[in-house]
Amino acid sequence: MAQDPLSLAKLIASRICHDLISPVGAIANGMELMALSGGDNTPELDLISDSVAGANARIKFYRVALGLSSSEQKLGRSEISKILDDYYKDTRFHCDWDTQDDCPRPEVQAAFLALLCLATALPTGGQLRVTKFEGVWTMSAEAAMIRTDDALWATLTSGIAPETLKPAEVQFAMLPECTSALARRPTYQVSDTAIQITF
Repeated sequence: MAQDPLSLAKLIASRICHDLISPVGAIANGMELMALSGGDNTPELDLISDSVAGANARIKFYRVALGLSSSEQKLGRSEISKILDDYYKDTRFHCDWDTQDDCPRPEVQAAFLALLCLATALPTGGQLRVTKFEGVWTMSAEAAMIRTDDALWATLTSGIAPETLKPAEVQFAMLPECTSALARRPTYQVSDTAIQITF
């Protein structure tokens, strides 16, 4: 049986993340060994170290958001919080993961995709929050400015992505597919200073 397009896309994302995590991790380990050897820290080495840490954080985030997920897999709160803290470090965003339980990976994947959707509406950054109450997930954002593309955001409820979809907007096409696999449908609400997605 041929792979459906979403599964194939997840396979590709998983492969890319898997193949990148090892060399990036090796560079990070090399930087640590250089620091332990007593060498002087220089602005150049600090820049490399920060860049490696940022790349590592993005790979781990995208591995969850865009890669393969199984209902048997669960992610703990501490692991999720670490991924988010590292991903949003030194950005204009701060994210609170306000759910205590271990969560099925497909649900965490959908939540991460929703966070990526929210970020597109926050040109100056903002405060992100994820909650789960009685099985319902809510990803919310507060910011001084909210800016949405109506046609793009309509994808969440229609499941039909515009032909002009950009690579940076792929989360809008993936989220409805991922929530459909959970037998759910995303909805969203927008105001002047707040926006939220639920499923």
